[in-house]
Amino acid sequence: MRGQTWNFDDIPLGYVHVFGAAPLTAEDIALFHARFSPPLPLTADQPERAAKPAAQAHIYALWSRMLWEETKDWPVLARLGQDALRWYKTAQAGDVLSVRLEFLSKQPVAADRGILITQHEVMNQNGELVMALMTRTVMARRRG
Repeated sequence: MRGQTWNFDDIPLGYVHVFGAAPLTAEDIALFHARFSPPLPLTADQPERAAKPAAQAHIYALWSRMLWEETKDWPVLARLGQDALRWYKTAQAGDVLSVRLEFLSKQPVAADRGILITQHEVMNQNGELVMALMTRTVMARRRG
């Protein structure tokens, strides 16, 4: 259900929501490394490692952007935290990343809000797991 606007009260637990398409280019990887993640000294004199994989922070930034794009119309009140961040596979130029989000748990905490716990998996175009984490989000509840 791409483009779905979820309301806290209507979120189906166990449902898997897939979204996003973030292509990785060699130019973007090089720019990110130059600006935010300089290469380790061991790569500077190893030309065979010139084709660097994307930095983990780059993948995290792409996930964050895809999540924002997908949820900007959802009734999100606050992002409480992220847990269990794990890296599984490096991403390379030419990869296209997407997000697989599963609604794990929801707890009403007041008449007007609840906490949603979700599992996020960033996958490449081959369906291989690149990064995973859990989030806790406060969402508005439907009134009436």
